[in-house]
Amino acid sequence: MTIRKMIAGQRSHRNQLIMEILRDYGYVDARGMGVRTKVIPLMKKFNQVEPIFEITDDYLKTTLPRKVASA
Repeated sequence: MTIRKMIAGQRSHRNQLIMEILRDYGYVDARGMGVRTKVIPLMKKFNQVEPIFEITDDYLKTTLPRKVASA
């Protein structure tokens, strides 16, 4: 999985058990489209910035920068 593929909507669950538990409790759906359809658009709308993604073989780190206050 690459960041570009993730933003484009490709699905890749690293831990299927955790995914199923989160889905069963209603925290996620099975489509895997939240980054593209929710996270990025809402960050642009409310903070005027995009999230920062860093990916390695071991983890995906997502940084959600806060909007800088106007002086």
